[in-house]
Amino acid sequence: MSTVYTIKRAAEIVGVPVATLRAWERRYQVAEPQRSESGYRLYDDRAVRALTCMQSLVNEGWAPRQAAEETRRRLGEERTPEPLSDDDVRRSQGEADRLRSQDVTEAIEELLLAAEHLDVGAVTRLLDARYAVDSFESVTDDWLMPALHQLGLAWASGRVSVAGEHMVAHAVVRRLSAAYEAAGTAGIGPRVIVGLAPRSRHEIGLLAFAVAARRAGLATTYVGADLPVDDWVSAVHTRRADAVVLAASMERDLEAVEGVVGSLGTARPELVVAVGGQLQDRAPASCVRLGHRVGEGARLLAERLA
Repeated sequence: MSTVYTIKRAAEIVGVPVATLRAWERRYQVAEPQRSESGYRLYDDRAVRALTCMQSLVNEGWAPRQAAEETRRRLGEERTPEPLSDDDVRRSQGEADRLRSQDVTEAIEELLLAAEHLDVGAVTRLLDARYAVDSFESVTDDWLMPALHQLGLAWASGRVSVAGEHMVAHAVVRRLSAAYEAAGTAGIGPRVIVGLAPRSRHEIGLLAFAVAARRAGLATTYVGADLPVDDWVSAVHTRRADAVVLAASMERDLEAVEGVVGSLGTARPELVVAVGGQLQDRAPASCVRLGHRVGEGARLLAERLA
């Protein structure tokens, strides 16, 4: 059964205003919303996928009309779904309501059980379901990050194997990477480079922040883990960046972060350097502290750069 979304939720997933979504439908017929027997406008997964494809093409520089034609070409071989009945809508809404009301502890336990059994399908379904019923920032801050913390404890206690921990981590990275792409690539806001210092490799929290930053209007470039100092300086120069974001999550990260901050301060004294992670308070005093919630941190940085 396909998940269905209201126009407001579909616009949020795609990363465009509701008015833009309506205009694309009206002018370019890029997606045809379904209607229930009661007349409600609803968007299924295929419609959202089409709108997301068009958004990505527009962000790459395609003119809207050409982007719509390319979207129709790419999705042209997909089967057109049958109209949704009111029973379909009620079932989908009932599942969404169940997930919203599900206790966080219960949902975390569901993830741990999937990790124990190396059930990547269950992990993927759980991630998709959780992110379908609330904002990216809320799900990340209130469920995903606490769940990953509990996963680490479960690994340390022997309940979850190294394979299980790695499987979940890779599934989460895939999900966050898709969210990062869906948030758009052509941001017109301040330019921000997001990545990790040399020998730092715990990137899930930082990748989640990069998604939230894009959604907050920042033109982010995510450069990933273990970036040498000289490459940080080069990236800032190449992108003419207004800010960089690093993370300090472990003791060994602190010295590397300090080295990056020092080199960037010499090369670009006016550059804003922000730091997240558990040990952010021990980063150099010149750094902006982003706090421990990706949504609030992204808004804080956007306001600082505005």
